[in-house]
Amino acid sequence: MRALVTGADGFVGQWLVRALLDESATVTGIIRGETPTLTTLEPATAARVGWRRCDLADAQTLRSLVRESEPNAVFHLAAQSSVPEGQRDPLTTIETNVLGTVRLLESVHKDARDAAVVVVGSSDAYGTVKETELPLSEDAPLRPNNAYAASKAAAEIVALQFARSGFVRAVATRSFNHTGPGQSPTFAVSSFAKQIAAAKHRGGSQEIVVGDLSPRRDICDVRDVAAAYVGLARSGKVGHVYNVCSGKDLSMREVVDELARIAGVDVQIRRDPKLLRPVDTPRLRGDPARIAADTGWHASIPLTTTLSDLLEFYTRELA
Repeated sequence: MRALVTGADGFVGQWLVRALLDESATVTGIIRGETPTLTTLEPATAARVGWRRCDLADAQTLRSLVRESEPNAVFHLAAQSSVPEGQRDPLTTIETNVLGTVRLLESVHKDARDAAVVVVGSSDAYGTVKETELPLSEDAPLRPNNAYAASKAAAEIVALQFARSGFVRAVATRSFNHTGPGQSPTFAVSSFAKQIAAAKHRGGSQEIVVGDLSPRRDICDVRDVAAAYVGLARSGKVGHVYNVCSGKDLSMREVVDELARIAGVDVQIRRDPKLLRPVDTPRLRGDPARIAADTGWHASIPLTTTLSDLLEFYTRELA
């Protein structure tokens, strides 16, 4: 496989690059900076990647990179992926997530038309759902309730329209929550893990600051998610959208309790109103039947393993 990965030095991008290299793929990684910002990819592994700098707003450079790398698989991960940032700056979020996707698909259409394309989206596109709608299949309506979710829904619609009209060989994902080593502490589970690792390291105060712990989420390990994307490039059906999920859900409070149990720390919870979302979805759980049927993929890494590895990542940072 000759793979082109946008957002290759991001949280999921690094794990995807590793998964591709493990399958002997040739990997070109598109990044925004001069050099990749790496948290989990070892230098020896990173040296096997052809890193290329490109802002997806630069259509000319993007097309040159597609032409140069001659990919037969394209993984589009580059995005503005923060819900709060989307609320603060919806215009940039939409420009990045929607127009960046369009520019990439146009480049693939012109210079790598036979490449399989995986456009990574988000379960946030489902928005607020009713308990009776769970687990969510891909036929569930999209009701995005924030700018980030709307941008990912729009990017998905564009990608699938392009695919169904024969413009590109694309599939899209609605990826549910995922976490693991290397995830930024701006995301809830990683924030919990970092705070609990710090509490154990310093002793004394065991307080952690959280937002609303009542929402229930379907959470996968990032390494399972990377494997799902590789599987979709190989055998996903063009023009289809796929949930990437475990089919199970748990509350954020349960996540905090499990992290504390693993760390052996008795934490005190302090709720910060600043961390509350203006609009949130009480419960999300996906149905992974479609991706299982078409690729054989299923989430296989236990959540306890994921959380243990995440705690270890932050413990090493504190050492």
